[in-house]
Amino acid sequence: MRRVDYILRNWRYKVVEPHVPRGCALVDIGGFDGSLLMRLHKKIERGVCIDPLIEEKRDGKIEFIKYRITDKLPLPDSSFDVATMLAVYEHLGDSKGQITSEIFRVLRDGGLALLTVPDSAVDHILKVLIKLRLIDGMSFEEHEHFYSAETVTIFEQRGFTLRKRVKFQMGLNNLFVFEKGQAPRAKPDDQQARKDA
Repeated sequence: MRRVDYILRNWRYKVVEPHVPRGCALVDIGGFDGSLLMRLHKKIERGVCIDPLIEEKRDGKIEFIKYRITDKLPLPDSSFDVATMLAVYEHLGDSKGQITSEIFRVLRDGGLALLTVPDSAVDHILKVLIKLRLIDGMSFEEHEHFYSAETVTIFEQRGFTLRKRVKFQMGLNNLFVFEKGQAPRAKPDDQQARKDA
């Protein structure tokens, strides 16, 4: 990562940190190097960082799990108070619904999902910054054409309630704070279709 990458990452951390309750259990999905959990070390009771590129280890109350985040997460039901995905969701393509359902599964009732998702206008700016070699733009090609407003639809369809949306980084990035509610009930037509199948 280059200097600008670190500046942008730390800016995301600063925006998210006030929404992390003291003494919580937190899972950081796609946390890359676990730096968010290390930053929150004194604030959280325990943390798990899941990323396909991380080295598996345990560092006191923080565990690092090397795992593909598009698969079912290797975590028990209702085991976390907070799930974070910072600059990750826009990279997941068709797996966004699957990971959202997994976040719902691993959060306790009333748990929070904290996401940062850039606006689609950011793609043009990132292309320029990558060409100028000011940022690395890790996996940039994966998030073109994703609109941040879709995040709300996907989460609400899976039983979350949007509690807060904040624009930051000069309006080019979004913080979403979702709260886990009850799982959405199947529509009567869906139940009949399952019986007929």
